[in-house]
Amino acid sequence: MSHGTWVPDRPLWARWPWNAVSAVALLALVAGAAVWLLRPEDTSCAPGVDRVGAPEQCVGVSDGSYSFSDGTQKTGDNLAQVSRLIREENERVVAESKKENGPSYVSVVYLMPMIPRPGDTNTPDSVRHELQGAYTAQYEANNKDKYGDAPKIRLLLANSGVSDEQRSTALRRIRERIAGDHIVAVAGLGTSTDATEKMVRTITADREAGGLELGATGSVLTADTLSKVKGLVRVAPTNSDEAAAAAALLKRKPYAGKRVLVIQDSRPDDQYTRTLGEAFLHAFPQDRLAGGIEEYDSSQEGVATAFKTRMSQLCAAKPDVVFFAGRGIDLPRFLAPLKDRPCTDRELVVLSGDDVSQSAQAAGFDQIKETLRSGNVRLLYTGLAHPGAWDKRPTAFPGWAVQSFGEQGRYRSAFSEETLDDGQAIMGHDAVITAVSGVRLAARASEASGRVTGSQTIQIWKSLHGVESVKGASGLISLSNDGSPERKAVPVIEIAPSGTVRTLDVSASSGTPMTEQDLS
Repeated sequence: MSHGTWVPDRPLWARWPWNAVSAVALLALVAGAAVWLLRPEDTSCAPGVDRVGAPEQCVGVSDGSYSFSDGTQKTGDNLAQVSRLIREENERVVAESKKENGPSYVSVVYLMPMIPRPGDTNTPDSVRHELQGAYTAQYEANNKDKYGDAPKIRLLLANSGVSDEQRSTALRRIRERIAGDHIVAVAGLGTSTDATEKMVRTITADREAGGLELGATGSVLTADTLSKVKGLVRVAPTNSDEAAAAAALLKRKPYAGKRVLVIQDSRPDDQYTRTLGEAFLHAFPQDRLAGGIEEYDSSQEGVATAFKTRMSQLCAAKPDVVFFAGRGIDLPRFLAPLKDRPCTDRELVVLSGDDVSQSAQAAGFDQIKETLRSGNVRLLYTGLAHPGAWDKRPTAFPGWAVQSFGEQGRYRSAFSEETLDDGQAIMGHDAVITAVSGVRLAARASEASGRVTGSQTIQIWKSLHGVESVKGASGLISLSNDGSPERKAVPVIEIAPSGTVRTLDVSASSGTPMTEQDLS
C-alpha cells in the first residue's frame, strides 16, 4: 500500500485540449446563451401593433395589413375581409399620391375596442359591421364625387383594447404616426364610458398639454356628458334626444295615458345608462310613473337573480310600459323572468335605448324571443339607425349616403351577405364621412395648398351645420356648438318574437327630425 499524497482526478473540463480559439468560442457561446436568456420578450404582433396587458390583446395601429383578432378560430377571420379591402384602398391612395409628386391624402384612424370579450357591450358582429361602414365611407369618398375629391382618405385601424394600459399604448402608436401618415382625425371611439371620455380628451387635447391634437368623431357615443369634451363631435343623437323621442312616443296613441315604470342601471362608470335614465325622467310626466325607480347595478354579480325577485313588485305596480335604462347585454336577464311573472294577462311594453341593437348578436337572444312569444311582452327601442327608417320618412335622409347602402352602392357589392339591422355599419359610415366632410371643407378654405392639420379639423367642426350639414345615412348631421347633432332622426324600432327587426316610426327630440327644408 502506498502512503504517498492523494492527488484527486482532474475534472473533465481540465483534460480538454484547450487553446485560445476554443476558449474564445466557448466564451462566445456562453455570452450568446446569456443574451438569449436575458433578452426582452418579443411583444410585437405586427409593425405598430403590440401585445399588451392582462387580458392580453394586440393593440396599436394598422393600415389594414394586420387583422385584429384574439387568435381563436372563432374570431380570427372576423375582420380579415374588411381589413384587406381597407389595405387595398390605402395602397391605391398612396400610389396615386406618388404620381402626383407629393402627399395628396390625409389619414383618419378608426379607433375602438376591436376584440370584444364575453360580457362586453359590443359583439364581434357589431365591430365588423362598424368597420365595414367605415370602409364604405372611405371608398365612396375616394372614388365618387359625392363629397368632393381632395384630399384623398387613408383609413387606419386601431384597436384600443379594454384596459388603461392598452388604451395608452394605442394612443402612443397613433402619436408616432401623426406626421408620417398625415393623421388629422380619429373616428369610432367605442361606447359612452368614463374610460372612453378620458381617451378622447387625450386625443383632442393640445400637444403642449400632452394630447394628440386631432379631431374626434364618435360613431355611437350618445351620453350627454360627453358634450363637454373639446374637439369631439358625435353623429348619433344624444341620450337626451333618444329619451325625448321615447317620451314623445309614449304621449301619442296607443300609449297616451299609460303608466311607466323605470328600471335604472346604477353602475357608476357607465355614462350611457346613467344619462339615459336621467334624460327620460326629465322628459316624461312624473304623474304617469308607476311607483318608484327600480335600480340594479350591472357591475355586481347576481343581476339575473335581482331581476327575478322583482317580478312580484313589478306586477304590484301595474305598469303598462317599462323604460329600461340599461345595456342590451343585461336585457335577456330582465326579459327572461317576465314570461313567468304573475301578471302575464296584462300586456307589457318594454322600451329602451339604442344599445338594444346589440342584443340580437349577443348571448341570451333566444331568451328574449321566448319571452316575446309567450310572455305577452313587446320590445321597442330608440335606435341610432335602421334601413327601414329610409322608407318611413325619406325627407329626413336626403343626399348620397343612403345610396351607398343600396343595390348599386359599395356596401352591398362588398358585403352582400351582411345585415344593416343593428345600425352599426350606418353609424361607422357616418362617423367617417363626417370627418371627410370636415377635412375637405377645411382644405377648400386653407391658404396652405390644401394642407390640413388636426387642429384645423377641430376648428372646422363648428362649420358643419346649416347648408354645410353632413347628409348622413343615419339622417342629417347638423352640429351644434357642443358637437351634438341637432334634431337628429331617431328611429323607433321593434324586435318581433321571430327576432326580426322593423322600424315603427322616425322621431326626434322635438318629435320631427331635421330635413333639407330646415337648412335653408
